[in-house]
Amino acid sequence: MFDGYNGRRRLKNTLAIALGVVVLIALYYTPPVPPFPEEPIPQIYIPAPNPPSQSVVTEQRPGVLSNIEFINSPYLSLHLLPTNLIPIIVLSKAANIEIRDTIRRTWGFYRPYLNDTLRIKIFFLVGTDDFMIQRIRTEQIVFDDVIQVSIPDMYTFSAYKEFSAMLWVRNYLPDVPFYIKADDCLIINMRVLVDKFLSIMKPHLNKNVLIGWYDIDNTVQRGRFQKFPDSVMSSTEGELRFAMDLFYVVTAKSADRMLGTLSRIEQIDCPAEIFVTGILRDAANVDMTNIPIYAGNFKYEFSDGSCRDAFETDRNLLICTSSLHIGPIRSVSEYFDAWYAIIAPLPA
Repeated sequence: MFDGYNGRRRLKNTLAIALGVVVLIALYYTPPVPPFPEEPIPQIYIPAPNPPSQSVVTEQRPGVLSNIEFINSPYLSLHLLPTNLIPIIVLSKAANIEIRDTIRRTWGFYRPYLNDTLRIKIFFLVGTDDFMIQRIRTEQIVFDDVIQVSIPDMYTFSAYKEFSAMLWVRNYLPDVPFYIKADDCLIINMRVLVDKFLSIMKPHLNKNVLIGWYDIDNTVQRGRFQKFPDSVMSSTEGELRFAMDLFYVVTAKSADRMLGTLSRIEQIDCPAEIFVTGILRDAANVDMTNIPIYAGNFKYEFSDGSCRDAFETDRNLLICTSSLHIGPIRSVSEYFDAWYAIIAPLPA
């Protein structure tokens, strides 16, 4: 009984082994199948951003200029800007992101003027703020118009930010004949600026002058601040005139003279408007051009939040201050309301 069972079992094992050998032989002699050709992945070209631009004068110039470094937007291509460009350098605090966005959408909108014979571009100059580093980097990538300077956003360093604007323009936009300095609390009437102000100021824009409002009240006794420029000018008596620092025009010739003077000054401890447009201008032998004398119709107003009414009342009003001038902004709608008044049709 068991002999028959064992015989059938041995036969099954023999057949299984034989079948396995046949399969192995078949696999051995079967040629390998070439792998399925994969479609090549299309290469997408993503241009690498330019490295952040640093100030080229950090190691070349002595004095207070050696402390200045700039970080531009990695996508800012200054060589692609038109030749008929007028830069407006707007001094702003790093935290004022919403204000900068409002200015871009109102008076600072980048557009052609005078049948595309003139372009005005806004650049925002901000200081350092440890809590805003990433926000500023993002803003630079998106808008290409924010320049960060290695100066703290504090009133004590306001003079440094003023001449940092001068330094940036002369290094990165050396071919422009002049630039306009403004603060982000301002609302500028671009219609008056382009159609009237620039045409009247044109004869002075290639001279060694600083154009601004040198009001009677903008004077200071020279002796109080004489210690700062002693190394570059002799002690003199009398009053020193300075311009309102919210808005002024700096020509290329005057900027070069003032930067040359700054390279011989080691420290500044003085309010910005008194130093830059007063002490520094005088020490560098830069002439004054008083806006009211050459263009008596141009005015400014410290409205501090009521600029819409101010622009509706005086259509020749050049600049007006928002509530940011005296403290935290009450509402960014001030900029939009004033802008609507500016672009409204002129009365027949």
